Amino acid sequence: MKHPPTLVTMAHAAKKEPCAARRQRGITLLEVLVAMLVFLVAASALVLLINNAYIANAQALRTFSATTTAQSLIAMIEGDPADLGSLNGVQLGSGGPGASTAPQAIQTWWTAQTQAYPDLNSVGLTTSPTPCTSTAPCQITAVITVKSAFGGSIQRTFILQDGF
Repeated sequence: MKHPPTLVTMAHAAKKEPCAARRQRGITLLEVLVAMLVFLVAASALVLLINNAYIANAQALRTFSATTTAQSLIAMIEGDPADLGSLNGVQLGSGGPGASTAPQAIQTWWTAQTQAYPDLNSVGLTTSPTPCTSTAPCQITAVITVKSAFGGSIQRTFILQDGF
């Protein structure tokens, strides 16, 4: 005698469902390994991003110190324009030949700047025209050297004054 196919199929399916459900309860080792790989790639990218942000921040701080030093030098020169004639060729911080020719007020200013910004290496001043006075138009160029965030040093050039 033949059984109706629907009854046999339903009874047969009812017996297989608990076995199929038991097999789907957990996660496989392959799924865990893929999840760990995705997490590792994301964590590596995050570490590189943080490192690049740190280096960019350090470089911005050094550029800020050079800019602030140039602004401070403008104020120093405007406060005592009598020193204009002795600024051409002055090298501060590098131990160059012009270091001893700087006026005392400029040397004192440089000492204060290096204490405020330890990343400053040197400042070189040139004037145009060479005999710069407070009564003639004068341009002062300052080349400020700071330590680089990547090692070595970088130079920033500022035109401090163009005419008095």
